Amino acid sequence: MLVRSALAGLVWGAMAGGLAAQADLVAKARAGTARYRDRAVAIDEGYRAVGPDFPGMGEHYVNMGLLLTATIDPARPPVLEYATIDGKPRLVGVAYAALVTDSAPQPGLPVPPGAWHTHSGTVDEESFVLSHAGVHHTHAPAHGPRLAVAHAWIWLDNPAGLYETDNWALPCARLGFAAPGRLSADAGRSLALAAGATAYFTMLVRVVGEPDSAEQGRLGAVLDLAAGEIARRVGHGLGRSPLPPDLVPWLESAWRRMWAALLEAASPPVRARLVQISTAR
Repeated sequence: MLVRSALAGLVWGAMAGGLAAQADLVAKARAGTARYRDRAVAIDEGYRAVGPDFPGMGEHYVNMGLLLTATIDPARPPVLEYATIDGKPRLVGVAYAALVTDSAPQPGLPVPPGAWHTHSGTVDEESFVLSHAGVHHTHAPAHGPRLAVAHAWIWLDNPAGLYETDNWALPCARLGFAAPGRLSADAGRSLALAAGATAYFTMLVRVVGEPDSAEQGRLGAVLDLAAGEIARRVGHGLGRSPLPPDLVPWLESAWRRMWAALLEAASPPVRARLVQISTAR
């Protein structure tokens, strides 16, 4: 009994210490980035847009000077994430990043090892798309420098956790809804389609599937049709209106139906490449 009590005390102490460290990181990050809620200030101080507007992450603004700094400062994240909400750019989160030679987590931050993911050394648009789709990028170096990244949702709560890569509260916010306690990725992607992410998914199909222009048009039509159907069903909330819970299963089903229709419409070679996205999700 005494051993159990001691173990319970150690576990509780570790958890409490972890929560305190996490709260400290959030406080420092908010204090250091509060002025960047005005995106013009971030741009003036060297942050530049890289890659597309991701459905569950928004746009990445990267400060290359901070990215190449040897140490990671919680108050000075090298990546800021913005999303257009109510017609204005809003700072929703940050990301910490460093160049590494493997996927080892970065020391000095209270970030779980599983929260870190790596990109190839490039920061071009297609590299970002492939990395976040979970698809192997054939041009990525097998060895050598990579970019280790960990997200922290300090300005828009993420129901899945502070350090989760995707924040599906983001498409909810774009549509004027408060996110439920938990939202699956499929439901979040459906909401993203309704919120205007068709261009992103169209680009994803182009980059991964490599269709010709005629087939790209056919596949784009599948996305447009689904986006319109979902948008009509979901509508638009009033600021922080709660997302109806009974809508979530329908959203999940709508995404799966759309993806099945997309694969059905694709030619065999394109379909074989697009299946990578299905298996990576």
